[in-house]
Amino acid sequence: MKKILFLTVSVIMTMSQLFGQITMPGVKFSDSYSFDKCNNMKVEFYAKNNELMRTLLYKTYFNSGDKNFMVMMDAPGKGGDMTTIFDMANEVAIQIFSSDSPEPMYNAGRFKFPEGADIKKLELVPTEETRTIAGHLCKKYTYTFKSIFGSVWITGEVKMPNDYGIFRAAKMAALHNTLSAEGFVMEMTTEDSRGGKTIMTTVSLETNESTTIKLPRSKVGTAMNKVNYFTF
Repeated sequence: MKKILFLTVSVIMTMSQLFGQITMPGVKFSDSYSFDKCNNMKVEFYAKNNELMRTLLYKTYFNSGDKNFMVMMDAPGKGGDMTTIFDMANEVAIQIFSSDSPEPMYNAGRFKFPEGADIKKLELVPTEETRTIAGHLCKKYTYTFKSIFGSVWITGEVKMPNDYGIFRAAKMAALHNTLSAEGFVMEMTTEDSRGGKTIMTTVSLETNESTTIKLPRSKVGTAMNKVNYFTF
């Protein structure tokens, strides 16, 4: 999984360098995007002896003025961050790699919403357990997906799409873009038979935090083909 991710990022960065001056038909985006709300999340990776190996921090920015949103992932070390801006009106996602480096990489591509065989629902099994996460009462569900298993904590108190939460930020929607239970995902765990575990959890929601991202249009590479919305 990690090798595939790194290879994909490498290919996108190379294409951005080669085609930064070319704009593909239909790939439309603004010169800047502004947001005023933020959800904070984290993902922790544990080894089989329950030793914490790595922590990634996520922020999802949005506002009440439009449907656009932005997911920022911050990994340890310089150049380990990645930002994805979702321009919902134009159906375009703009990715920024290594924003803290002297020459960040930019890529913009059109997306299509999944339908038919591309809609992948994860079947959840309800339990009687409840727990409060980031101030919201949640109900626990369990699941098994191929060789992994885990739990999902969902609340009905949050009226936001899961695109703004940990389910989307941690790219779980790339594997199963819908769930059999309604509500907002506050926490999700995955485990495997070898003892590895990942905990993805919400830290805070709807924090007042304004930010504006300006894009150097001449440096933004563009992709020709549409891809599944949840690929980004």
